Amino acid sequence: MKKELLEILRSEVAPALGCTGPISVAFAGAAARQAVGGTPKRVKLTSDMNTYKNSIAVVTPGTSFMGVLEPTCLGAFYGDADLGLEVLKPAKDADEAFVRAFAKEHAEVSIKWDYHGMGIYIDVEVETERGTGRVIVAQAHDRIVLREVNGEVVYQDPSFDINDQGFDGRAPIRDFCIRDFYEFSTEAPLEDISFLNEAIDLNTALAQAGLDEKMGAQFGFSFSRLPGDHAYLRAKCLAAAASDARMSGANLSAMSCAKSGNVGIAASVPLVAIAEDLGKSREELIRAICMSYLMTIYIKSHIGRLSAMCACAIAASLGVGAGCCLLMDLGLDGVEKTVKNIVGSIGGTLCDGAKFGCAMKLATAAGVAIESARLAQLGSAIPDGNGIVCYSADETIAMLGRIAAPGMVSANEYMAQEIINRENARV
Repeated sequence: MKKELLEILRSEVAPALGCTGPISVAFAGAAARQAVGGTPKRVKLTSDMNTYKNSIAVVTPGTSFMGVLEPTCLGAFYGDADLGLEVLKPAKDADEAFVRAFAKEHAEVSIKWDYHGMGIYIDVEVETERGTGRVIVAQAHDRIVLREVNGEVVYQDPSFDINDQGFDGRAPIRDFCIRDFYEFSTEAPLEDISFLNEAIDLNTALAQAGLDEKMGAQFGFSFSRLPGDHAYLRAKCLAAAASDARMSGANLSAMSCAKSGNVGIAASVPLVAIAEDLGKSREELIRAICMSYLMTIYIKSHIGRLSAMCACAIAASLGVGAGCCLLMDLGLDGVEKTVKNIVGSIGGTLCDGAKFGCAMKLATAAGVAIESARLAQLGSAIPDGNGIVCYSADETIAMLGRIAAPGMVSANEYMAQEIINRENARV
């Protein structure tokens, strides 16, 4: 069990530069250009509705670009797909005016409204003097399932089915349960999970940048000025400030979790504040983050990589709540109670795209997680059989996942259309 969970943790926790919506199209653009070689002359992007929606109001790192078209071109010219979700690291000196003009004159984007598979779908063609490279990235933000050069398939993932809605349901983490995550997080050799130190360093650095530079809508900075419970407000402040920085295009990597930087932030930095307040050691903090990340990956496998439900509000909140239980020595019973309190209070929170307002969702997630663990410590929990709260935490999470997909798929499509149509009407 320990080996498998460690492999899952290492595969799902990685640095990511920028919001994974625009970064995933930049990754596809870079991969398509690298497939054929040469200098881009034309770029064509077809995106699923969620990736398009999630990129409308977020800034690509080091630029003023919002949306998907310019980031795709930026990746095609300057990106390195071998760097995965840090594809734009080489683009720090990119000619923004040139990319913007190229996108306007030589690039096009369309939405694949008929895509109903699980996760993302990005199809990019890049034409150069050497021909045309094409890449399809699907289901995960950096998973290439098709690579073509001049119409010839040079790589195809035989397991990919465009209509497959069960991809996340077959994720390896679904072979485990909350008890497994708890036992692994408390018993694994520290050296095996010490790489999570980088999550603390990267994500707190983003939070500090958000505070120092008063980035985004300044939610993190504003939380730092509110009176009240220091640890509680500090947790909300750090989560919001890191999101402020990331959504504003700060040229700093986040440690992502389950392929999402904001989720990686939301599932880690609140625990830094709680650990400091409780006088916990670095090892205890790392173990709490380990529990949080495993829980988060588990829940995202239920609700989906891209979902109608906000992964920061739901998955990361449940992760932080479980991590708080480790820091507060509440045991598995505390985790059970905390999960039920969170799902029963904010289960179903909508994901309406990446944006400056995500900082408020991250702060809310942190607050509800801490409150739920503190209430569990006092013995208070939403009773079994109340609404979507079931008779175990694992069962509750499974029901939440079924409500997200297939339950909320049509609602998600309608919401995406409303947001995209509103923005198109303003052009």
